[in-house]
Amino acid sequence: MTSFAPLFSKGGFGKIETANRIAMPALHLGLAVNGRPSEAMLHFYEQRAIGGAGAITVGVCNTWTSPDSRLVGALSLCEDGHIADMAELASRIKTHGAIAGVQISPLVGYNDPRWIPDAAEIGDIISSIGLAAGRAMKAGFDFVELMLSGGALLSLFVSPVHNRWKINGYSDGWDERLAAPLEALDATRKEVGDRLAITARIHCHEFIEGGYGVEGASIIAEALAKGGIDAINVTGAGHRTSLPQLTTQIPALAFAHLARRISDRLDIPIFYGGRLRTPSQAVEALARSGAELVNMGRALLVDPRWPQKAASGDTDGVVTCMACGSCFDRVFSKKPVRCSLNPRAGADPILTTSRAVTGKVAVIGGGPAGMQAALSFASMGHDVTLYEKRDSLGGQWPLISRLHGRSELGDSCRAFVNHLSQAGVHVHTGVEITPREIEKLGADIIVLAIGARPHYPDIPGIDSHPHVMHADDVLENSAVVGDKVAIIGAGGAGVELAIHLASRSQPSLEALGFLARFGNEEWLGQALDRDKERQVTLLKRRGYAGKGLGRSVRWTMMQDLDRLGVRVIDRTNFERISQRGVHIFNGRTGEREIIEADTIITATGCKPDPVVLNAFEGCAEKILVVGNADRVADIGEAIAGAWKAAGAI
Repeated sequence: MTSFAPLFSKGGFGKIETANRIAMPALHLGLAVNGRPSEAMLHFYEQRAIGGAGAITVGVCNTWTSPDSRLVGALSLCEDGHIADMAELASRIKTHGAIAGVQISPLVGYNDPRWIPDAAEIGDIISSIGLAAGRAMKAGFDFVELMLSGGALLSLFVSPVHNRWKINGYSDGWDERLAAPLEALDATRKEVGDRLAITARIHCHEFIEGGYGVEGASIIAEALAKGGIDAINVTGAGHRTSLPQLTTQIPALAFAHLARRISDRLDIPIFYGGRLRTPSQAVEALARSGAELVNMGRALLVDPRWPQKAASGDTDGVVTCMACGSCFDRVFSKKPVRCSLNPRAGADPILTTSRAVTGKVAVIGGGPAGMQAALSFASMGHDVTLYEKRDSLGGQWPLISRLHGRSELGDSCRAFVNHLSQAGVHVHTGVEITPREIEKLGADIIVLAIGARPHYPDIPGIDSHPHVMHADDVLENSAVVGDKVAIIGAGGAGVELAIHLASRSQPSLEALGFLARFGNEEWLGQALDRDKERQVTLLKRRGYAGKGLGRSVRWTMMQDLDRLGVRVIDRTNFERISQRGVHIFNGRTGEREIIEADTIITATGCKPDPVVLNAFEGCAEKILVVGNADRVADIGEAIAGAWKAAGAI
């Protein structure tokens, strides 16, 4: 057994025993069709069960037919007609040894602070929760989870900042705010008796002005425990907090101490999770939170075989979530879930099925797209060889991992490299293969993943400044950057680079924690002072800064820019560049300015090189162009594009 043995002891709650301590919490996937699990959803959950998760909760599952539901593609247990389809979902999970649960909630008013319940309907809405639980039991699920989190109806009832409705019996003080959840628990227990376990998912802290803190969370948990709940599932704050919950800013185990305070007041088990990515973090979470089961949500979205790899000690093979937010951005945009690092997640299972095809494939370029193309073709049975001109694989992937807060990208890159070896791909690094050489190999398919060349904007005088460089050059050698920096281009790359450069002398979270515990307010304040040595200005011609970033990460990055003192000018007409800096016309102020800079960085992207691409024409019967060589995009789009291109052959 590995050092991760605590994850693989038996766990349980109520009358349920789990094979291990790894749980997949409910994630809205947007994959249901008319409230019923699609084949893509069935396949998704089955793969997580095969991968070794001990408990899987599906959902959220609607209990109340409502025309104003804001979640597209949600499951439903509103009617008996849904039982058979949900039974298939439960069976797909339980067949492989995992226990199956379903998170239930009326979706009326979901995550809508403007919504006000109709007092006359409250009783019927709450009764629907119990009826849905009864249907879940008939479908074969092992437990149901009441949703008091994430903007669900019951979470609005218990929140002092949301529940200002002045509804008699439901709004005045804790006793009344807890009335709806306790009535839902009673209605559920009435339907299922002791034949089904019941859990509840709550926030450990709302982190909203006027909301409840950990003491309030403990009051909620204790009331539910007294009411007969079997376990409490503890998560972070809801969608409307101003404290980052999903992005790179939040460290692993950030809320474990709050979960422990809740757990210490209960005689029933808790679940705990929150941006846990690695097996070692999961083990530590169990110990620090006092949890019976540890939630691995996005970790299992990215890598369904995470538990199997942890059990075998294959940590190098674990693909870790990079907190890009694309999964949440899609469901917030009412689209089915996708994962930047795992294009199979949520995809049609027909596209994920390996085919026994033999052939010879040569992949040129070992960046994200090249590695994914090689893995895809190898899974189909092809004989695949990958050529990379650099001494190591990854392309821009390792460079991006050098950005402030992005180090975990390096772990994901290493996992892809590890998978190439496991898949039997022949890898040659430090080899710049020519079209003539590749033609002699007699490959049936050539995949061109050769990247793109840096793009420099056409600004008069750009050659006159002594230190103009591309963003890629900065990541190769950040030491050459001066103290007055102008970044031309304020898309996602420009914003991340500005944060990286402005964070040069920022203390780490560990250092701040040390000062907070052992120091005093003065010392902590001094550590938090902005870095006055480096001035960073972010310049964008049109649109707004951070355009192209997902909504789940952009707001946190804009907060960082403000906190770090980065000046953002987003309506810029670039007139010329001189040795002093960048001469602009500021569209917001209507004035001309000189942005003094000893370093000018262009973050205006790259362009495919048609000359290089054309040189390979005719070298094989089939030629695919993927990644930045085809269309400049981020890591996730490059991986997804390569996977789709290979699957289309």
